Amino acid sequence: MMALIEWDSLSFPQRVILKNKSTRSFLNYTRLWFELIQGDRMMVNWHHRMMSSKIDSIINGTAAQRNLIINTPPGSTKTEFFSIHLPAYINALIQEKKLQRFRNLNISFSDSLVKRNSRRTRDIIASPEYQELWPCQFGVKQADEWEIINSLGRSVGQTVSRAGGGQITGGRGGYPGAEFSGYVLLDDFNKPLDMFSETKRKSANQLLVNTIRSRRGDRSKDHPTPIISIQQRLHVDDATGFMLSGGMGLGFEHVVIPAMISEEYIDSLPEPWRTQCWNTVKDTDSVTVAGVRYWSYWPEMEYVGDLLALWERDSYTFLSQYQQNPAALSGGLINGQWFRTYAKLPRLLWRAVYVDTNSGKIKDFNDYTVFTLAGMGADGNMYVIDMERGKWDPEELLLKAEEVWLRWQASDTLQRAPLRYMAIEDKQAGQGLITTLTKRQAIPINAVQRGEGENKLVRCLNCVPQLKTGKVFIPDTHDADRNPLFHTYYSDGITIAGTTQWVVGFVAEAVAFTADDTHDHDDMLDTAMDAIDDMLINPQRGFFD
Repeated sequence: MMALIEWDSLSFPQRVILKNKSTRSFLNYTRLWFELIQGDRMMVNWHHRMMSSKIDSIINGTAAQRNLIINTPPGSTKTEFFSIHLPAYINALIQEKKLQRFRNLNISFSDSLVKRNSRRTRDIIASPEYQELWPCQFGVKQADEWEIINSLGRSVGQTVSRAGGGQITGGRGGYPGAEFSGYVLLDDFNKPLDMFSETKRKSANQLLVNTIRSRRGDRSKDHPTPIISIQQRLHVDDATGFMLSGGMGLGFEHVVIPAMISEEYIDSLPEPWRTQCWNTVKDTDSVTVAGVRYWSYWPEMEYVGDLLALWERDSYTFLSQYQQNPAALSGGLINGQWFRTYAKLPRLLWRAVYVDTNSGKIKDFNDYTVFTLAGMGADGNMYVIDMERGKWDPEELLLKAEEVWLRWQASDTLQRAPLRYMAIEDKQAGQGLITTLTKRQAIPINAVQRGEGENKLVRCLNCVPQLKTGKVFIPDTHDADRNPLFHTYYSDGITIAGTTQWVVGFVAEAVAFTADDTHDHDDMLDTAMDAIDDMLINPQRGFFD
């Protein structure tokens, strides 16, 4: 393995070579400067080469379609490429006189995310290494807006970063003219939970038409300023679905990169990506699902067995965000907009664990066990804190119950929110779990009995008023600065309460719930309904005090 590039160890001729290599292609630049600035080697996969080539063709004017949508899984380095290194690469081309000027507009759903990305780009340009090769001066140098000026004080480059729900009208991408001069970039334009609200989907799509479309500096037929959208799919009617259906009145080249790829997908790729992709995956582990053989799209980074486990555990999230193929949700009973969100929990009075067990047969594909931690807030609202979903045989189930109890028992020590009991439905595998845990007397058990006629539809309808009135809170899925590891915190702001990876799948399951039981899963929703009944509808305030 070659040694990492160390700037101080490079001679003057080597730095000249580095400079020349950096501006030959976007991939060259990103690989070299990722290593220089981060001090770590970038693992380049076939999909990086394909994505980079699309950008090069847009910049050099050879792209048949200037507007581009790339749908790619989480962790595919899309933000590192497009939001952080691309503006610095374009500025290097300006300093090399390969381009005349640029104006970029970067948009994401998260204000903290776009500002963080903008700061990182600005810091790369301001670094001693970059300045030695391409000396340039800043005019404006803010977190969400920076400008490069020439020796006469005139602006030759500008990048403005905005949140989709904020003030976008102050920025614009590109200038009139045939030469490439910037872009409008949408990096995860949609907020995940907003996609379960028809009202919020329509509002986001209207913003694409009314505001973002007009932010292009050149809207001519022959050389329009490109719109580049980088997104993991979230819903059939997300920004990608809307743009591909012609909602913006624009054409787009569409690149799809699923996390698990089949031979059919590989054969659909044009050359040279087909050969590069096949050479990357052909000698790696694969799995077979419903007679189709799959490989990981990036074997060096994502193990195909782990991807399969995610598919089995949370099919909606996997098919949408990882496979770029979201399923339509048409339950009609629960509106995803009813769930309110939190980043940090308020003061809680008490907590409990709610369990929906499977049949005890782990080979049953549609049968899961779910453990849900919920808390009753001092404000009168209920807070879903964490969930864990999986398939366990009776022995494993017992160990898992004891493990989650111990893990979640650590409470908000400042506010004394006791973990009262584990509520388990008294049927199927739950009966054996209740019996064993009761004998061990290590965990207080509340055996949940179902009354006559108390089916899931009735229970769901009983919970709807609590949901509609905003009494049920779930974690917000993204808070990039405060919450980089997707954790939520108790009211002390220090103690970790739970994770958020389960949230999108849970809301998808709730929205898909049908009156005629034609939905795929309802095990996560089932535990939440028990918690709502226990804490909001029939509160047991004296239980285990």
